[in-house]
Amino acid sequence: MKTAAIVGWSGYGELSDLERTVSSKLSLAAGDVIVGSMSLTVPKADPVGVARKLAYLPGVDWVAAGYEFDGEAGLAARLQLLAKRYLRRDSTFKLTAQVEQSDRKEGDILLDGNGAILKSVTGTRVDEKSPDVTFRILEVKGEGAVGVQLKEGPRGVPTSRGLRAACLVSGGYHSAVTAWMAALSGYTVTLVHARADDESLRQVARLYAELSRRIDAASLKLEVLDGAGAPGERLSAWLDSAKGDILSGVHPECRGKGARQVLDRYPSVLTPLLLLQEDEVRRRLDSLGIKLKAVDASPTVSLTGKKARYVIRRFGGVEADINGVIDGILS
Repeated sequence: MKTAAIVGWSGYGELSDLERTVSSKLSLAAGDVIVGSMSLTVPKADPVGVARKLAYLPGVDWVAAGYEFDGEAGLAARLQLLAKRYLRRDSTFKLTAQVEQSDRKEGDILLDGNGAILKSVTGTRVDEKSPDVTFRILEVKGEGAVGVQLKEGPRGVPTSRGLRAACLVSGGYHSAVTAWMAALSGYTVTLVHARADDESLRQVARLYAELSRRIDAASLKLEVLDGAGAPGERLSAWLDSAKGDILSGVHPECRGKGARQVLDRYPSVLTPLLLLQEDEVRRRLDSLGIKLKAVDASPTVSLTGKKARYVIRRFGGVEADINGVIDGILS
């Protein structure tokens, strides 16, 4: 039997963007992903590996692992195999189906599928609200894939090529959460850091490395503002010429003088954390599994009104570890 993974779409943004970012994340060629109206099938792949790689990809609702099938008999056989593997006596389950361009109706497939599962493992029952196991079917023209849901994704919006944002990052967790929120909102993200010292650069490199493993690295870039003068002077000069959406990590419990300077002088800078309390900021970062120091942009970057010349050191478009990011920036 040929293995396959099924990827559910959150329903936000464009499915074509999710197809592109899934293909990029899995290093697949165009046409290797089968597209339904609300989900994708990745055939001939290690489904567990697919689930692991797409667990944080924006736009992913869930990932199921299973097998390809051809026709009614093939679907029933693979459902029974999965049921014996994942269900036990007294387990509850739910079966969903997405059927397109098929002679069979979705209701008939669900009825037959539930029957096949119930026959496979005695004592099981259907539970639509809180099942122990969820089975997913995608059938297009009598062929498709069936699998067991392994992972829930972050949902959000698939990364758009036309939606871009620069995220001001200090290396602390407030700006890190802002970058993650931007990614979940469909933005292609550029991390912008006014280098203060080696430790701040290392923390920003850690953020890039962590994000590059979770989202489509082709849609992630890092720009480090380096040179003489204070970091705030370099950032101020950069902001004077910046265009497009600019996001900064600020929330009610850390709105200091530096933060007010940014907001007052550059009203185009958006502050998506403004309504989030500290515990919520930490929870959102913990969901990524990223551990960063509590460094906020406002105390480390003070805008004095002075401008400093700077050079932009660029890195991006690839998945990398911390050392790879730092070597790429400093080389």
